[in-house]
Amino acid sequence: MGLARLVVIEGPDVGSEFDIPMRGGGIGRGEDNVVQLSDIAVSRRHCTVEWQGGGFVLVDSGSRNRTLVNGKPITRHPLEQGDEVAIGKTRLAFLPAEGGIAVLRQAMPSRVTMEVGSGELLRAASTAVGRDQRAARHLASLAGLGQRLREIDTRAGLGPAACEAARGALAADRALLLLRDASGQVATMASSLGRSDSDAQLALPRDAMDKVLAESKAIAVDGLAGGRSAMLAPLHGPGGAPLGLIYADRLAATTPAWDELDLLGLGCLSHLVSAAMAGLAAREVLERENQSLEEQAGGGDFIGSSAEARAVLAFVAKVAPSDATVLLTGESGSGKEMVARAVHRNSRRRRQAFVAVNCAAMTETLIESELFGHEKGAFTGATERKIGRFEAADKGTLFLDEVGELPLSCQTKFLRVLEEQSFERVGGTRPLQVDVRVVAATNRDLGEMVRRGQFREDLFYRLSVIHAVVPPLRARPSDIPILAEHFLTRLRRQVTRRVSGFAPQAMQALARHAWPGNVRELRNAVERAIVLGDGELIRLEDLPPQLGSGPAPSLPHPAPMPAMEPAPIAVMPVAPATARSLKELEREGIVAALAATGGNKAQAAAILEIDRSTLYKKIKDYGIDA
Repeated sequence: MGLARLVVIEGPDVGSEFDIPMRGGGIGRGEDNVVQLSDIAVSRRHCTVEWQGGGFVLVDSGSRNRTLVNGKPITRHPLEQGDEVAIGKTRLAFLPAEGGIAVLRQAMPSRVTMEVGSGELLRAASTAVGRDQRAARHLASLAGLGQRLREIDTRAGLGPAACEAARGALAADRALLLLRDASGQVATMASSLGRSDSDAQLALPRDAMDKVLAESKAIAVDGLAGGRSAMLAPLHGPGGAPLGLIYADRLAATTPAWDELDLLGLGCLSHLVSAAMAGLAAREVLERENQSLEEQAGGGDFIGSSAEARAVLAFVAKVAPSDATVLLTGESGSGKEMVARAVHRNSRRRRQAFVAVNCAAMTETLIESELFGHEKGAFTGATERKIGRFEAADKGTLFLDEVGELPLSCQTKFLRVLEEQSFERVGGTRPLQVDVRVVAATNRDLGEMVRRGQFREDLFYRLSVIHAVVPPLRARPSDIPILAEHFLTRLRRQVTRRVSGFAPQAMQALARHAWPGNVRELRNAVERAIVLGDGELIRLEDLPPQLGSGPAPSLPHPAPMPAMEPAPIAVMPVAPATARSLKELEREGIVAALAATGGNKAQAAAILEIDRSTLYKKIKDYGIDA
């Protein structure tokens, strides 16, 4: 590995590069500096570079013109890739030893010898002539496929694009993508037909198929039915396993014969398509796993067929395509995060990150670091640089739950980020530009908080560009059976026994309950019933006690007692019960639930009717050994 380097990107010495030895050294006009500049506005020893704590630190030497990093004056600053140091009229870029790039602000003596625009590459086949036309056709087809791959997000969409690229590259009459199924049979996945009389029906010799699939060779064959010649190239999966092949053919008598260059071109195309298929397959697996994890954590789709649910889904369809900030209000547990995820999934950002932040779960002292990140050494305990939630959500969606709990001290910076999409990490000096859509949610009345001075008015108006109220579950009772069945389907994998549905009495109890905890309470009730039940159907007694409560059962009247004179009653003094705090009682309940479930936190949370995240927090707060 080489040395770190400072490159002059603006000033009298533009283009000069200076290696920084591990011992460090000075920067200035003096001859004893490791970075010697000719800028007369620079002091003889303007600043120094020192090696400290595993990295270089820039230290100002107290010069009158000061030292600036990323536009801000510094006394000490840990250098990192991308930092710009300004002294006098000179600007220097820091490049660490592991590599980096410095963009010169001033023109240097250089000459462009060739240039090709992206559009010209795609049109290369129509402008070239002779043998060059064939090479240009191959390259243009590969470039066209690469362009389309940026937009394709499923394997089903890849097939037609691959066939069109193969047909264009070889000037073929038709091209087909053939894949092996689970039984080993080969079937057509996609095709591209260039002639009006072409079809997707093939008759291929077995030995040609075996040579491609078993020996992984690209081949050219002639003498096929209809006087056709063809080319075939294998498609490979992970580990080189044969997935299928790309096939292209044309009438042999009407066109020049294909040669090795054409076969190499089809082989290159098959490798590109194989890599794209593997990437899309892995993406689909990750998306399914992510969807499953979201559903297990209560962050799945917004479910329902009632008029209220349809109104919410219509709202999602309207606002999702835009980048406008959305504020969702409603009772706790009503499904605000589900609506936020639906907005993300239906937006142009759906292929990027959805980052959820619970503002109520973070302490006031650390919330700025959580949202915006921090630099190494920014505060006690900041031993490494940390990426904040805003930075992690770049090009995606940031969901701020319980935004009403955001401290006033953090609201000003948050407003600026919403307005400018730019921020600095805690302890940092370089502004970071992001592209983030914000969806916020709260169960509090932000308007009333504004009147009380607990929430910034300008932030309130900035958040509520589009405002929607998510209805509570009691306002859409017809959705309760649908949601109950949905949660049952998603959560029954937690147990080994078969759980197929709800007994009629259990479903009736679910339907008549008021659900003050909304969808979250329903989910917890279903999870509790799955964990604690022991039959194929969830019964009334498996549900939480408050759901099965009804009129008290009638008891037989006692036989009349013979009349007796009232006897004197001796009143014995009763020792007062020892008063105990709610925290003590809650801690005992958590310990008992964990003991009853053998330490299974998911089952314990279901028994206690709280979220698992809440249980983890309480276990930590109460110091419970779990």
